[in-house]
Amino acid sequence: MKILLIGSPGSGKSTFANEIEQVSDIAILHLDKIWHTTDYSQEAEKWFISEQEKFMTSHDSWIVDGNYFGSMDTRLKYADTVVLLNISKYKRVYRIIKRSIKRRLSKKSQVDMASNFSEKFDKEYFDFLKFAWNYDKNFESKEKELGIVNPIIIRNKKDKEKFINTFLRNGR
Repeated sequence: MKILLIGSPGSGKSTFANEIEQVSDIAILHLDKIWHTTDYSQEAEKWFISEQEKFMTSHDSWIVDGNYFGSMDTRLKYADTVVLLNISKYKRVYRIIKRSIKRRLSKKSQVDMASNFSEKFDKEYFDFLKFAWNYDKNFESKEKELGIVNPIIIRNKKDKEKFINTFLRNGR
């Protein structure tokens, strides 16, 4: 199974990827972990896409956790399952702030993020919170533009459990 986990920042993509990995031993690629090791240049973007393709073509089954709309089409052509985590905007913004504070206290608190990444509570950070807040509106247009059709939507813990149970029951 080739699973693409997408959703707003703070929606729980990395946590859910780790939960799936625990019950399945499927390899995970956390996009934040590789993207935030770069200098964010055009060369870095090419490398980023190349690393994704290497990962996806070198595993029979995988989970890729992250949005990065600029390279989404690359992942979509390899994925057989798209899972969209869709939680309330209040909950996701709360989670982002909570993880940012935890990360300030200990870089080891977020293993799915590049170790050199450091958030600053500046305009860029507040723009990121605004992006997360408005994600639903932004995603609707991107979903159509990228051709994402019928993603499996996860809204809560019950939906997660149902997906994992179905996933295990089918022996994938």
